[in-house]
Amino acid sequence: MPRFLSGLTLLVLLLCAPLPALAQDLLLMPYLGFTFAGGSSLLADLEGGAGETASAIGASVGLLGNGWWGLEADVAHVPGFFERGERELVLRGSFVTSLTGSALVTLPVRITRESLRPYLVVGGGWLRAEARDAVSSFPIRSTMPVVTAGGGAIGYLSDMVGVRFDLRYLRSLGVGDDVVIQTGPRVRYWRGSVGLVFRY
Repeated sequence: MPRFLSGLTLLVLLLCAPLPALAQDLLLMPYLGFTFAGGSSLLADLEGGAGETASAIGASVGLLGNGWWGLEADVAHVPGFFERGERELVLRGSFVTSLTGSALVTLPVRITRESLRPYLVVGGGWLRAEARDAVSSFPIRSTMPVVTAGGGAIGYLSDMVGVRFDLRYLRSLGVGDDVVIQTGPRVRYWRGSVGLVFRY
């Protein structure tokens, strides 16, 4: 968990750093979403639940102006990530939480005007995975680095409020403090989401 908190501190400092004049709007973007097409080599995924669809909730804070570039910090929580819909007895509870910082590349306002503004995002951060089996024989509490990439679009309903459609892929890297049952990434999944945008 200390590494996860260190990552949060780093993202906050990154967003507070001086930016070019073009990156002038502060965006707060809460969202709801879902994960799909996932997988895991962790022992916690005995049910194969990582490949199932799971609900996600999260929020992003971004800095974006009228030009090509922006920054974003994102946190998302996926309860029941390793569990199947039938809620079998293999697991007593699980979740995955990601904390990432990303660079955004988007079309300038002079091109998109008042229409949807598409963007691409790429970055990295930390992912926390926790799970307990029915008898707590192999509990998983693992923090690992993660990379993310994806894209989406932002559209404004007024000067201050808009909506965001987002799709991104997350994949863990390296070795976490966990037990694995097969080769491959510890955790990977796609996440789609729809949320509000509040511009300040």
